[in-house]
Amino acid sequence: MERAWQELAPVSWVDSSQANYDLLPFQRYRQLPFVDIPYDPRREEHWADASRIADFVSWLPTVDSGERSTVLDIGPGDGWPSIPIADTREDVRVIGLEPSSRRTLICKRNARRLNINNVCFLMASAMKMPIADESVDLVTASYSLEEVTDSQQAMREIYRVLRPGGFLRVAYQQWDLPVQELESVSLLEGDSKLLFQYIRRVREPRLERRYTLALGMDGPGAVIHREALITSASEPRVLGETRLDPGSPLGPNLLVQLASYATSSLAVELRRWTTDELITDLEQVGFSEVWGTLHSGERGRVYGREQIAEDVEIELRDFNVLAEEIGVRAAATEGTGMVTARRSLRDF
Repeated sequence: MERAWQELAPVSWVDSSQANYDLLPFQRYRQLPFVDIPYDPRREEHWADASRIADFVSWLPTVDSGERSTVLDIGPGDGWPSIPIADTREDVRVIGLEPSSRRTLICKRNARRLNINNVCFLMASAMKMPIADESVDLVTASYSLEEVTDSQQAMREIYRVLRPGGFLRVAYQQWDLPVQELESVSLLEGDSKLLFQYIRRVREPRLERRYTLALGMDGPGAVIHREALITSASEPRVLGETRLDPGSPLGPNLLVQLASYATSSLAVELRRWTTDELITDLEQVGFSEVWGTLHSGERGRVYGREQIAEDVEIELRDFNVLAEEIGVRAAATEGTGMVTARRSLRDF
């Protein structure tokens, strides 16, 4: 499929924001907990997200009265986790750094709609941050550090802006594919285009290539896209996408039909990590203390799933207390789901 794509729809290699996030109207189909919809204890993904917010907040320093800590959130998408962090800790200043112009605009709109005033959003690359040296107490990166074209340059920038003693807290996709290669496709409706995406993931070397074909909203290409979307509903799923098996009608044959109607063909290549590799990369840029912990979101998800399965009624007040406890405990427990890096106090 990758070879066919390069032959039928020659690509422009771009960064992740151009290849994906600038094209999508909303993140998670406007279902972001807290940002788009209120927390609901009957939904396991809300347990996951609320627990991770508690995790992130737990790394903020305790400061004297009158002082204000600063959080820098890398790649907040439509405002997560920047906005919930700012709401949880009204005494902190949160800066969301987002490379996509569309996402940045939506972040600002969401913060205004929710009347959260201690958060601001900047459109900029994590590889060149418009942030002063040693001015940030906590950097958060939720599945965003791996989306940067040069992740090690982003790590150097994070190290630069952190105050000595400050923390980086990273949630990332652990690269533990069950097979050497995994292929999938997605048929999406963008802001003004229909999108056909093909994703190739490789276990070793650890990388992901994502190809995107943009089509008009009307005409023959749109008809073919709609029919393919219906077909995809009955195909097997993997990682939230439609798995592309040999002989699938959503493979090269579909690409042949759509290529002539494409208005653009984009591609991005992304690096992926194991926990040990991420720790090594962070140490190489200067962090002397780096360690893995349990994944607070997955811990929250499992707990929520159990309560939902047992039909336990949980009030929102109790949900908040329990999610906070789960997040704080997971953040303090050694594991491999998330990573923390601390800039040494010896830099004083």
